[in-house]
Amino acid sequence: MMFILILAAIGAIFVAFNNGANDVANAFASAVGSKALKIRHALLIAAILNFLGAVVLGSNVSKTLIDGVVNISCFHDKNAYIAGMLACMVATGSFIFISTRTGLPVSSTHSIVGGMIGIATTLGGIGAVKWKLLGTLTLSWIFTPFLAAACSLATIKLIKLTIYRGENSKVMQRACNWIPIYASVIVIALIVAIVQGGKVWKNCIMHPCRAWEILLLIFPALYVTFRIVTHRLVIKFKDREFGVEHVFRRFQAGTSCLIGFAVGSNDVANSVTPVIAIYFVTKLGMLPDSFANYSIPIWMLAVGGLGMSMGVLSLGHKVIDTMGHSITLLSNSKGFSVDFSTATTIILASVFGMPVSSTHAATGAVIGVGLEKGIKGLNLRLLFTIFVTWLITVPVSALFTILTYSILRAILPLV
Repeated sequence: MMFILILAAIGAIFVAFNNGANDVANAFASAVGSKALKIRHALLIAAILNFLGAVVLGSNVSKTLIDGVVNISCFHDKNAYIAGMLACMVATGSFIFISTRTGLPVSSTHSIVGGMIGIATTLGGIGAVKWKLLGTLTLSWIFTPFLAAACSLATIKLIKLTIYRGENSKVMQRACNWIPIYASVIVIALIVAIVQGGKVWKNCIMHPCRAWEILLLIFPALYVTFRIVTHRLVIKFKDREFGVEHVFRRFQAGTSCLIGFAVGSNDVANSVTPVIAIYFVTKLGMLPDSFANYSIPIWMLAVGGLGMSMGVLSLGHKVIDTMGHSITLLSNSKGFSVDFSTATTIILASVFGMPVSSTHAATGAVIGVGLEKGIKGLNLRLLFTIFVTWLITVPVSALFTILTYSILRAILPLV
């Protein structure tokens, strides 16, 4: 069993490595594409924040994935279940690795879900899958990119209307009035998105008035702070568009960091879910009815966070190049709109209980700002390739997992 746990930990690092290399683009591609951050700085910051997000807030999503996708009661052999989770890690990591090497942004959430569906149907039959959840996920795949695109298109047009439209001599004054509002909204959205699964947010949900009071108190403080920062940033510029873009550049660097933390806190679950399941099964010596009541060891989240950080530093530039440069050209105001819309989409979906992919939200947001200049502002051939990859993620991951499980059965004395 110790050998199996070590093997599972290695598998988790493999999945996390590829997960970090692919999903880092969700947070930093627009910042790199608009030149708010240099790519080497973005990779280093992303590695640190992905690790912190994974360790601090990663346990909540992990528990959801373990119990939410498959019915544990449908499995009757714990050794076969362990082999299935190992197969799931190998298959998921391999699919994400191939996608990352080709520079394609894919959803690691959908990949791990596809793997778990594949092993569940193999070991427990059709009834082992919670198809209602899968239907909800399918809706989110359709819903998320369109909502993010609409939000980012509306945001960039609102920025043009509130800041750039009117007398050029007052453009800096309008920037000082409006940019702090946009920045405050995105920070509040990200705060909610980050802590919604934590104990603090659950306590607030029990008392809705308290939650809204907290948010209303935060907004004025953020607005005043951001207004002071904005004024200091623009004071050395004359009334010209370059000065406004300079302000957006500085703010975008900060918002990208917050999104990077949020990505780490959510996506580490995709890496460590199978190893968590293996750990509890080996520790208990049987298959539990549910994993919900067990505390996830911090070292497992740290392993996932470390793997994600390694992937960011090694291969993160691949997908960043696709998202930041290849889909459409990004200015600093457009890059800020992408961050704003990605955060807003995630939090709106969370309010309505819709599970979403940060990859789909970020890609949709980039498409939205590209549409500001019409369809000609987008790389349609690349987008078609990305959409096809999204469509095949679940079935290909499921097939990879079934094939890997067959191989593991032949070489490991588990079943």
